[in-house]
Order: sequence, then C-alpha cells, then structure tokens
Amino acid sequence: MTSMAQALSVVDRLSRLLRDEIAAITGGRLAEVTEIYPQKTALLGEVEEAFAAPRALLEDHPQAAELRSKLVEIRDLIAQDHVLLEKMTQATGAIIDELDRIRDRHSLSGTYGPDGEKRPKSVSASQHFDQSL
Repeated sequence: MTSMAQALSVVDRLSRLLRDEIAAITGGRLAEVTEIYPQKTALLGEVEEAFAAPRALLEDHPQAAELRSKLVEIRDLIAQDHVLLEKMTQATGAIIDELDRIRDRHSLSGTYGPDGEKRPKSVSASQHFDQSL
C-alpha cells in the first residue's frame, strides 16, 4: 500500500506536467508536446500504483480533503488538455487533407490524364454520350 505522501507527490507531478503541456500547446511549441508524452505515460503507472487502494486515501486519511481538492484540479487540467489536444489533432488532420488535395491536383489523378495529356481546366468532368443506339 502506498502512502498519502506518495499519492500527493504523484498528483503534484501530474499537475505540473499537464500545465507544461497546456502551455506548450497554447504557446505553439508542439515539439515539447511530443517530449512530454513519454513522461505522461510513465507517470500513469505511478498514478495507478499510488491509487491502488483509493478508499484508504480518499476517505480514511486525515489529508483526504487535500487530496480530493488536488484531484478536482487534475480533472480540470485533464479536460483542458484534452480539448487542446483534440483541436490540435483536428488541425493536423485538416492540414494533411489539404496537402493530399494539392498533391492529387498536381498528380496524374489531377492535372494530367492517364496518357500524360493535360486535362481540361473545366470544373466538371467531360461528359461522354453513348452514341451506339
């Protein structure tokens, strides 16, 4: 069983790490976000270990109120971090889609036909009519 001091320590470190990640995202320092990920993963194991017996920490301990307060703060930080990471993921996806669109436009499937001839510049595809009737 872990002690309250260990639980408080891991919560404080997680709080700092989330604040650092939020600051990195909002500051446009995305390389730092990549560097933080392994630290978050390692800290997850410590959180699981520290809270293996949550009742002993959250109900039966004299510092339970302090820990609960810190956990509320962590919950808010996680929610804020999640929103920012989600927006970052959506923006990255939009950039990838735009790059794919540009690449396709200038590739054999866009500007040039299958025989290497330049495709017409009309927006709509050329229409072919079956005249065999």
